[in-house]
Amino acid sequence: MATCTDRITKEKDESMTKPNWLELPIDLTMNILQRLDTVDILRSARNVCPLWRNIYKDPLKWRTILIRGLDHPFRIDRLGKICRCAIDLSCGHLEDIRIEHIGTDDLLEDMAHRVSHLQRLQLFKCDGVKDEGLAEFVKTLPLLEELDYVSRRGHISKECVEVIGRCCPLLKSLRLDTEGCCHSVCHGHGEAIFIGKTMPGLCHLKLFGIVLTNDELLTILDGCPLLESLHLSSLGVEGDILDIDFLSLVYLNFS
Repeated sequence: MATCTDRITKEKDESMTKPNWLELPIDLTMNILQRLDTVDILRSARNVCPLWRNIYKDPLKWRTILIRGLDHPFRIDRLGKICRCAIDLSCGHLEDIRIEHIGTDDLLEDMAHRVSHLQRLQLFKCDGVKDEGLAEFVKTLPLLEELDYVSRRGHISKECVEVIGRCCPLLKSLRLDTEGCCHSVCHGHGEAIFIGKTMPGLCHLKLFGIVLTNDELLTILDGCPLLESLHLSSLGVEGDILDIDFLSLVYLNFS
């Protein structure tokens, strides 16, 4: 039978082996917290100690949101709720969000008008996001500077690209990647024309899964005079590109 002394000794030993998060230097604490994604923060980190809980009451700590989703449909609703909760906590200060797998048109609709300061949007293999939903969402993002869109559904429509260009005048970086869809590389449907016509401030462009004609490529180069880097699929251009002037580019890649 354990004596009172034994119990006290055991409790003392346990208290010595458990980390005291309050004793960590604040710079080390912040370094740890910066490594966590949004799901980890909301599900566990906020409950570690009062200090961490208070840190995450500050809306400025929610300027960046990262939702790493998995290809498990039963998790979509739960992760969607976590994403909505994080957006609520940002109180309109959200600047950068990456959503993997779990994005839907409904989620984007809920976010609209609550993330008007968003500067960077990354949607990674979100099968629930359609062109129409994305187009409606970007209409509320006048400060957007970077859009990274990776889709398994197929090509983004030229109408959606036009809306992005006209509603996001500060856009500097664009990635459209549809190589993960069934028809991995095929001819575009006019997307490039609207990139050249509506995105004059573009500095960085990545197009994967789209084969451009020489005319489409020239439209981009002529319409985007600030373009510094261009990254295309290995089969990204149809025709002879030797006569095209790429001297204005700092970086050019076909892969």
